[in-house]
Amino acid sequence: NSEEYRYGVSGSDQTLTIKQASHREEGILSCIGKTSQGVVKCQFDLTLSEELSDAPSFITQPRSQNINEGQNVLFSCEVSGEPSPEIEWFKNNLPISISSNISVSRSRNVYTLEIRNAAVSDSGKYTIKAKNFHGQCSATASLTVLPLVEEPPREVVLKTSSDVSLHGSVSSQSVQMSASKQEASFSSFSSSSASSMTEMKFASMSAQSMSSMQESFVEMSSSSFMGKSSMTQLESSTSRMLKAGGRGIPPKIEALPSDISIDEGKVLTVACAFTGEPTPEITWSCGGRKIQNQEQQGRFHIENTDDLTTLIIMDVQKQDGGLYTLSLGNEFGSDSATVNINIRSM
Repeated sequence: NSEEYRYGVSGSDQTLTIKQASHREEGILSCIGKTSQGVVKCQFDLTLSEELSDAPSFITQPRSQNINEGQNVLFSCEVSGEPSPEIEWFKNNLPISISSNISVSRSRNVYTLEIRNAAVSDSGKYTIKAKNFHGQCSATASLTVLPLVEEPPREVVLKTSSDVSLHGSVSSQSVQMSASKQEASFSSFSSSSASSMTEMKFASMSAQSMSSMQESFVEMSSSSFMGKSSMTQLESSTSRMLKAGGRGIPPKIEALPSDISIDEGKVLTVACAFTGEPTPEITWSCGGRKIQNQEQQGRFHIENTDDLTTLIIMDVQKQDGGLYTLSLGNEFGSDSATVNINIRSM
């Protein structure tokens, strides 16, 4: 027992740690246990390999993207591991087939998935999985392709008394629109000095914004526009109506590996994509105990975005193995999934 060799005891386990092993340690190592009842002995044949070995882990992960239809998409990440890991890409948990507009490439440790001339149907969750015989890891990013919709401009004429000032733009919460007329008439405005009528033209409003305005307007009498406080009442009333009409999406776990094996002492990364509106509350737990960020002397890290949660365990130890549960919940529902972490002793 010295600086180079350390004995250890954990329950009935007896360990010998060799620090900075070199070829002079190669050979037959014997472990002998003696009691008054007798002697037991086991031997280890120790050889050192020049080949470095390491389980895959992400140096950088692919990032979620929102793009317009017709643009090119590039998912890129850097993965370490020795021997070089096998890489596979998935879309919504299904293997991606190479086609005329989808290609994958590698430059050293950087792996790339390219989608050319993206269509709306290319939207989804994209996962990269890396594995070698020492372990595996995965990371997921989302892609949203927005359709291009060109709408012809529509001209709207607003009539108002000369004492009423309308500035810049017109919002759906501050204008009254009659759904039965294409021309919106504001002749019901009251003013102490309403002597002349003025026409204001707003040519920048599209048909889509016209429709959304019609749907969200509240019918108000002419007396409602007498003062500033009445306009505030209109805005707050419309705001309450919009919120009440909003609908949410229950949480759903999109991609979580079922089983992960990794060598002791490595860095474990478990990434999972999810959906849900509003963004659900995220909880990682093990054995029924909630995992806190930065616990275990800072070895455990939890990183969350609007559609991705990542559990990172630094310097993985044997006792870190077990079933880990990811739970999501918002006011519209909940979802959960479990991954089994197996820690291999070095």
